Amino acid sequence: MSPVESVPVAVLNCIDDYVELLYDDIPEKIKGSALILQLARNPDNLIELARNEALLSALSRVLREEWKRSIELSTNIVYTFFCFSTYNEFHPVIIQYKIGSLCMDVIDYELKRYDQWKEKVEGKKQVVTPDKSELPKSRIPEPKRRPKSGTWAVADVNMQKSRSLVSSYHEDLCSASDEFLSKSDEEQMKRKLKTLSKRQEQLLRVAFYMLLNIADNVKVEEKMHKKDIVGLLIGAMERHSNIDLLILIVSFLQKLSIFVENKTSMASRGIVEKLAPLLDSSNADLVNVTLKLLFNLTFDTKLRNKMIKLGLLPKFIQFTSDDKHINLAMKILYHLSMDDRVKLMFTQSDCVKLLTDMLLLNVNGESGNSSGGASGAGSAGTTDVLLALCINLAWCERAANQMAAEGRLRDLLARAFRHRNAMLMKLVRNLSHHTQNKGLFVEFVGDIAGAVTNSDASEDFIIECLGTLNNILNTNNNIDIYAVVERYNLIPRIMKILDPDIDRHHVSEMQPEAIERCVAENAADAELVVEGVVAAGALSADERAAAALLRAGAAQALVALLRLRQADDDHVLQTVFAFRQLLSHPRAADYLVSRTEAPAYLIDLMQDKNAEIRKMCDNCLDIISQMQNEWAVRIKVERFRCHNGQWLSVVETLGAEGGTGDAADDLPPYLSAEYLTTHRLTTSDSQTSLNDDSDSFSGEVSLDRVNSRNNLDDRADDFYGGTDTSSLVKSTEKDAFSKDVDILA
Repeated sequence: MSPVESVPVAVLNCIDDYVELLYDDIPEKIKGSALILQLARNPDNLIELARNEALLSALSRVLREEWKRSIELSTNIVYTFFCFSTYNEFHPVIIQYKIGSLCMDVIDYELKRYDQWKEKVEGKKQVVTPDKSELPKSRIPEPKRRPKSGTWAVADVNMQKSRSLVSSYHEDLCSASDEFLSKSDEEQMKRKLKTLSKRQEQLLRVAFYMLLNIADNVKVEEKMHKKDIVGLLIGAMERHSNIDLLILIVSFLQKLSIFVENKTSMASRGIVEKLAPLLDSSNADLVNVTLKLLFNLTFDTKLRNKMIKLGLLPKFIQFTSDDKHINLAMKILYHLSMDDRVKLMFTQSDCVKLLTDMLLLNVNGESGNSSGGASGAGSAGTTDVLLALCINLAWCERAANQMAAEGRLRDLLARAFRHRNAMLMKLVRNLSHHTQNKGLFVEFVGDIAGAVTNSDASEDFIIECLGTLNNILNTNNNIDIYAVVERYNLIPRIMKILDPDIDRHHVSEMQPEAIERCVAENAADAELVVEGVVAAGALSADERAAAALLRAGAAQALVALLRLRQADDDHVLQTVFAFRQLLSHPRAADYLVSRTEAPAYLIDLMQDKNAEIRKMCDNCLDIISQMQNEWAVRIKVERFRCHNGQWLSVVETLGAEGGTGDAADDLPPYLSAEYLTTHRLTTSDSQTSLNDDSDSFSGEVSLDRVNSRNNLDDRADDFYGGTDTSSLVKSTEKDAFSKDVDILA
């Protein structure tokens, strides 16, 4: 790339003379381009050179017409335009003369010519020179050459000799015959190929570098994509002998990989397979830029799978011990850990244990703060990524077991409570999901419950603590739930979370706009509210804790929240599960059915789009229908309508089109619940009841059922406090949080 040795020092005032040299033969053109390059390498001269249209026109014309004849000439001219490309102000100059497009054509031809040379030396079948890539001649007329001083014949002989020296390597390679190539000639050809390869790599480097600089313009980058810049870069990647060229190519690919079209083009050319060997390079800069490109590619699921198939996961894990590459390696591992199949592969070595120990050494305070400096394993960014990686891995049961083993769970909890680190607590919460780890949390129940009721902690930290507590509060873990509730005063805290901050006396009177506004005002607490609902369901597993929740008005709060957040499937599912837990206790079930609107909402949710919600509703309605109350009949009717909705809609349509009909046909298209409870259904043959056994569709009411119902009401009154029949009928009109109802006084 440097000027020829015989070229004197260039002077800006002599620029016109240098331009004149560009109209002579190859040796003079090389000399003139080298002198111009000297001037262009000085940033102070660029403005003056950019104003010289004759210079720029001559350079672009010579490059267009003569680049095949001399690599050195092409390199000098491209290097000159590269100097302009280092400043955004001169990019329009490069675009105006279409140097970028010309460089891509030059690169394409040089790559094909290199393949031809290589196959010649290796004795393969001769490849046709890619003449189809011949660039069109410039339409700019070439002026007559100026007269030479001295004897013309002598000068002409000297120029011919110089031209022969410049292009002798290429001519020898192209004219060599594979059939008569001796061993000594083969060695000589290989040396010539190596020399030409070095010269060509210089040209490729400055050309790619110039294209990289002008690619800051998105429109220019789109044009490069259309001319297959990705294919050219990947085609030049086999030059493993030139580390600087490789670093440039991979850096260019990294920039291009931001756009989906370029990423797709890379994937179709096997980019991951070509990058894999570069990770074994001893050059740290090349490895680092390769990791950057691989990180960009990990946003694509198929390319992530390709990396796993090629066995790159152990290499990425190995880079976590290198301070130069740990940050990128952690980011790549984080993306790979999103696949459940890959999570399990982390456990095949000591990687999970090492990552956990590394986390314990570096985490400090809130997420984003660490004990280290600006680089290495202790950097803030690296610690955050490491923590996120461990959170992902904690979803894998085997990885979670390795994280919690050998006293690591105690250390994680200690650091989480000491620094009130919400992200670290999220990791602990994920560990608590797995059955094998739940037993390890028993000794920490008090600490976690105390953190839930601590008003000084942040909301995010409380959410994670409450979620962890919900996972481990299970009767199977030999934990006295009611004792924990009483000791740490959890009921008031949960009720404070469940309270939607509206007057539940008038919820039914609120307009939809007011309800939506209320939901919007509480949107920031949505995740905390869901955890509160989950906590209500978890505590309801214990009968005494369930009774305490009902005394505090949790049932009415759950119904009110369900009305406000019925569009949130997660919230609805957790609320229905809490109802299911309450229904598992007879007295709590009677209270929920008789004093709240929960059954009506459960009936409405029978046809919900979410299959899990429908399944949970069916379980709840099965329990309610087995209870001796007025909801059993309605549940049967609504289930009939649900299962036969299509048929009923057809009947309604036909009934509307058929007119009034006979007096005997004045019945509605289907029997309502009121009709079923007041009329006796009989068959046309026997005129006997459809159900002799006090079925809910029968018009006769069994005395035993009435007595049983009264007995159940008496038990409920004893459990929750005395109340008359009218109060049960109008229970939905009462204040759920009224202190006037003396329950379990």
